[in-house]
Amino acid sequence: MTRDHTQAECYVITIDTNPKSIQSAERCISSAKRFATGQCPLCCESTTSPDLDINIFSAFTPRHDPLNLLQNKGINTNKLHISNNCSYVDAAAGCFLSHLTLWEKCIEINKPIVILEHDAIIKNQIPSNILDGTGFNFVINIGKPSYGNVKIPEFTGINLFTLKHLIGTHAYVVKPDGAYLLIEQAKKDSHRGGGAKAVDMFLNKKKFPFLQELYPWPVEAEPQFTTIQQPRNKYQRELILDEFGKVRTGVGCADLNLPQHGFENGFEDLL
Repeated sequence: MTRDHTQAECYVITIDTNPKSIQSAERCISSAKRFATGQCPLCCESTTSPDLDINIFSAFTPRHDPLNLLQNKGINTNKLHISNNCSYVDAAAGCFLSHLTLWEKCIEINKPIVILEHDAIIKNQIPSNILDGTGFNFVINIGKPSYGNVKIPEFTGINLFTLKHLIGTHAYVVKPDGAYLLIEQAKKDSHRGGGAKAVDMFLNKKKFPFLQELYPWPVEAEPQFTTIQQPRNKYQRELILDEFGKVRTGVGCADLNLPQHGFENGFEDLL
């Protein structure tokens, strides 16, 4: 596959039927405008340029029947049903399909794609060698971990990813060659680590040892609600909404006495 070092395209995954998701995406887009020009504090290069327009990507949600769409693409969905996911299966399937579709687009346009989720906030310049793809190999995380105990990397700049898997997929960049490898892995049988699952669990070092990370992280997540995670305990502060912005009701993980969210330590059966 040929490599194209032109400027990346950038998409923020947005639930276009959910007013709070739209508001969050607009906040994400506004945060990028603060860094339209400037220099990277790490390399003194020109960084985010006025040409980096963040485009809205309309997310797949339960109304699109994402489980069926994934299966039609040859993607196994069994691991989405594992109880300790503590997720709404239809919403989790829509999330995976949204990322998968952007990987497909990356190959189609043959240039890097910056993938953001609606709760992402750009806190600093994104280096130009990330945006044009010359500074990393296949896939690079540029987002601060969004849950669990945040471990500060023991490096500055670009290095191999050190955790078991991404801790949130609110900000990463993929090149066409990397997108091809992600899609091929997703199409493998579940016992070979393939199939749909929580996207941050899918992007793991075991299956993708080439994963890289940029530190300091230029992007952070500031979630105000979730459409995927079920209630994990009575102290959960996030609103739990459906795809239309209405509060979800019903039984959650806390009510069923299921394991609480421990992805920062990794569930080996999900990798």
